[in-house]
Amino acid sequence: MQEFQLRVVPMSNNDFALELYQCAYKKAGAKKRPAAKRLGRLKGNALVLARHNIYQVLKANQYDPKTLSHKRQSPYILSEETGVNLAILFQTLQPLRKVDKILNITSGIKEMSNEESHYWFAKVNNGKRNPALRALRILLGE
Repeated sequence: MQEFQLRVVPMSNNDFALELYQCAYKKAGAKKRPAAKRLGRLKGNALVLARHNIYQVLKANQYDPKTLSHKRQSPYILSEETGVNLAILFQTLQPLRKVDKILNITSGIKEMSNEESHYWFAKVNNGKRNPALRALRILLGE
């Protein structure tokens, strides 16, 4: 199983951003695991509008959503299924500003099956990133 980490990045005025990282596998014979790869960052209005999805991910990984604040220092460790789903959400919402598009995309990603979310995750992270993200935004944004 692949491991993901959700990290809280404190900002000014008790505000925060969330960053999602994909942890690398430890290679045989290596003493340390390679550094985690940052998949996306969510802040501001997009973070506020996607908070219900984030709360559900935290609950699915046995975390209390009330612990999500600018003071948190330790990362949340996420399962592969919830990490993949959150990765798609973060990468799709990152550049968006329109409230209705953000809401449509968050609800569409929440309704995805495990296989469908893994398909889009593979397309975005191992294939052609920009065309896959554009297709996902068009498919779910309407």
